[in-house]
Amino acid sequence: MRDFWIEVLFWLHLPIVLLWFGLFLVPLSVWPGRILFHFYYIVSIMSVQLLWGLYLHKVDIICPLTTLMQRLRGYPVTDKENYGHSFIAELFQKWGLNLSYKVVNYLLFVTLIIVSIQMF
Repeated sequence: MRDFWIEVLFWLHLPIVLLWFGLFLVPLSVWPGRILFHFYYIVSIMSVQLLWGLYLHKVDIICPLTTLMQRLRGYPVTDKENYGHSFIAELFQKWGLNLSYKVVNYLLFVTLIIVSIQMF
């Protein structure tokens, strides 16, 4: 049963990530408010992750879903496999592509910068 919940938590990340990156593909002619929504979507998610990271005494973005998933996998909350883990990196690893946690974080910050430039 634990494996089932790990898989559920793993795949719960997918719609969040698809929306995060997929919104860049939605033309403003189709959704004029897309930039505003996208900006607040990214800022909200990153804020939750930053607050969770600070709660865990790390100055980093850490996904609460990942923490729960890694906890179910047997890693303590204080283990690097919790706070140094990324759904996106794990997904790419499942596809046979290595992408580090740091690269994913840089990518997330770059998208924040891009959507911020679009916003302002």
